[in-house]
Amino acid sequence: MRALIETFRTIRARHRAARRAGLRSYTVVLDWVIKEYSDHDYAPEIVTVRASSPLAAEMNALLDTARGHAKRTGQFEGLEGRALLLAASNHLTVVATFDGAHSPVHSDHF
Repeated sequence: MRALIETFRTIRARHRAARRAGLRSYTVVLDWVIKEYSDHDYAPEIVTVRASSPLAAEMNALLDTARGHAKRTGQFEGLEGRALLLAASNHLTVVATFDGAHSPVHSDHF
């Protein structure tokens, strides 16, 4: 129980620090440019990040997605910094950037 309380305190402290630093939540939708990835089980990526501007949010989303798929695709393995961002922008394209944290709706009713 103590660990759970400490986790919540840490999360709240990070949110307060982010608000003071001027960071806001953004939702970025990325799609795969390369056909071999878009045909298989690589659906468009929906990434929620905290950043100071929409451009910074898009760059953070590209980096997070590239790091997340480094082992599965092999295209991003061993890359860091600018090289990783360049490779990510060659394989992914930004479809949309929304202000705030959003999540996709998965329903048959729409």
